[in-house]
Amino acid sequence: MIAGKKMEGKKKMGSSAIASEGTLRIHRSIAGTSAPFRVTYQPYQDGDEPAPAAERAFYYLQDVRAFLNLLGVGAEFVKEALRELTAGRSAFLTNIALTEKAIKNAGFGSLVAARG
Repeated sequence: MIAGKKMEGKKKMGSSAIASEGTLRIHRSIAGTSAPFRVTYQPYQDGDEPAPAAERAFYYLQDVRAFLNLLGVGAEFVKEALRELTAGRSAFLTNIALTEKAIKNAGFGSLVAARG
């Protein structure tokens, strides 16, 4: 598991306000015919109910890398996550802060809708 402080796991994103902080889970499936890589973002939320999660699927590892870059995840965190993913089946990036723009660009529309 890769743990970072709030701002360590992301690139500088200018003056964009942080909309959400949470955990990115990357899982590689070895069975089935669907896309083998799934990236799930689970925002942190106060209270007992879990926040809605958003997921994207990819066929190639380089697409996962490009997606993490799109989200603004720092290069060292991307490198370590891909190393963990190659060595095993899952990688976790904790305390990842995303801007509203990154959430929209990532196609995580369910998060935007859930936030109201």
